[in-house]
Amino acid sequence: MANENVLILEDDLAELNLASKQLTAAGYVVIPVVDGRLAVETCRTRKPDLVVCDLGMPGMDGFEFIRRLRGERFQTPIVVISGLGRDKGEEALKAGANAFLPKPVDQKLLVLTVEKEIVAARMRGHATRKHIMVVEDEPMVQRFLRATLEPAGYRVTAVENGTAALEIVENDPPDMVVCDIVVPGIDGIELITQLRREYDYKAPILVVSGHSEEKYQRATLDAGANAFMAKPVEPLELVARVKELLSGRSPHS
Repeated sequence: MANENVLILEDDLAELNLASKQLTAAGYVVIPVVDGRLAVETCRTRKPDLVVCDLGMPGMDGFEFIRRLRGERFQTPIVVISGLGRDKGEEALKAGANAFLPKPVDQKLLVLTVEKEIVAARMRGHATRKHIMVVEDEPMVQRFLRATLEPAGYRVTAVENGTAALEIVENDPPDMVVCDIVVPGIDGIELITQLRREYDYKAPILVVSGHSEEKYQRATLDAGANAFMAKPVEPLELVARVKELLSGRSPHS
C-alpha cells in the first residue's frame, strides 16, 4: 500500500493524532476531519480510498454519517472505531460500515484492517470493470494503450504476441480485444481468424495499426474484426470507440 487517501473522522484529537501517525507511517495519505458534515463534503470532493470514523460525535454522529454516504452511493470502504460497545458496532455494520474495531484500538490492527479493506474494495472493482486485452509488441504503444484505457475504467491485460493472447482468452476471456496487425508469431489477422473460427470468440475486436492501407483494413474486417483505427490514435477517440464497441452501438459489432 502506498499513497492511498484515508479520511479519518474523529472528534477526539488525541485519538485522531494517534491514528493519523500510524497510517501515515504505513504509507497512507491521511485526511483528518473532526466534523461529520465537513467529512461528507470532503468525501465528495477528495474521494478517499477509505474512511475511518468514530460513532459517538457531536452534531452528525457516525451512524448518520455512514447512512448519508451510503445514501449517496458512496462505495468506498468504511472502518468504524468506537468505544460504544459491540452492539453499536453491529448497528454500524448494518448501516453500511465494512468493519468495526472497538476502542482502545490496537494501531497495528487498524493498519492491517485498512489495508485489507482497501484490497477488498480494489478486488470488487477489479471484478466489475470491463476487461480489455491489448495485443501489441511495441513497448511504447503498449504503455500508451494501457495509460489511455485504465484511467477510463477498464482492466487491461497486455501481451506481446498472438500465442500469449490465445492463452489469455482460454483462461481469462476479455470483454474486448485491441490488437495490432504485425506482432511476433501469430499475426493480428491470423489471431482474429482463430478467435472467431476456433475459439468462437464473440466479443468486439478493435485493430489499431500503422498499416492503414485499405487492403489491410479489409483483411482485418474480413477476418472478423469489428473496427479499425490507424496509428497514431488520439486517446479520446480510442476511448470513444472502445465504449461504442462494448455498448454494441458500432455498425460493425
